[in-house]
Amino acid sequence: MNQRRLRAILALVAVVSIPIIAFFALAASDDDPGRVLILAPSSLAVAQDELDSALAQLGIPAPEWVFAGSQAIVSQLIDGAPADLLLTANRATLDRANDAGVTGATEVAFTENHLVLAVAEGNPGNIAKLVDLANPSLLIGVCAADVPCGQLANKMTAALGVDVAADTEEPNVRSLSTKLVAGELDASLIYRTDALATGVEVIDVPGIADYRTTYWGTSLTGDSVVLDFLLSDTGQAILRSAGFAS
Repeated sequence: MNQRRLRAILALVAVVSIPIIAFFALAASDDDPGRVLILAPSSLAVAQDELDSALAQLGIPAPEWVFAGSQAIVSQLIDGAPADLLLTANRATLDRANDAGVTGATEVAFTENHLVLAVAEGNPGNIAKLVDLANPSLLIGVCAADVPCGQLANKMTAALGVDVAADTEEPNVRSLSTKLVAGELDASLIYRTDALATGVEVIDVPGIADYRTTYWGTSLTGDSVVLDFLLSDTGQAILRSAGFAS
């Protein structure tokens, strides 16, 4: 297994619980006041190393990243967790932060993602199409309905007429991907980026890429250096290489 894939899988295993998010955010804020503290959705972890490296080449210190489900990081921000930059995996979650008055003056969309039908190694469930997720004899995982990947999955399966017989609903896509890689599930709906990072098998589903989620960012301090970088040609190229769409 190459080092890049190993790091990606290890990142997926590192699922952060809600109480721990605030602890790491507080610790990061005290570690180096010159580094940007970013609250970010779990799915962006696959691009962290490349983003940090590119920022360093520009003389910008590597940010302190705190990854979790978008709903979790917004909850912590509302509860007073420190942050310089908030990134979310959909508009609805950012709107929740906005309604609570904890977003910055500028909010920008910086990338997109979509779901794929991913299966465990060897495809033990013999899954061939999306409707197979309705089979109660298979072990199926999805993201919880209150997180962006779960909201997108519900929208997509409803539109395509599939009633998923889910055995587990995970708090973020990293947790879901971890269970799939470990062989605890036959199949799951995960982001394309996570599928690429872990190398799991993906079943082609016509039309699935038409259902996308847009990622948003807002600077909470007025310093938009990192957010501007994400929007730059270099930042966008890094995101595309990780499987995101610009």
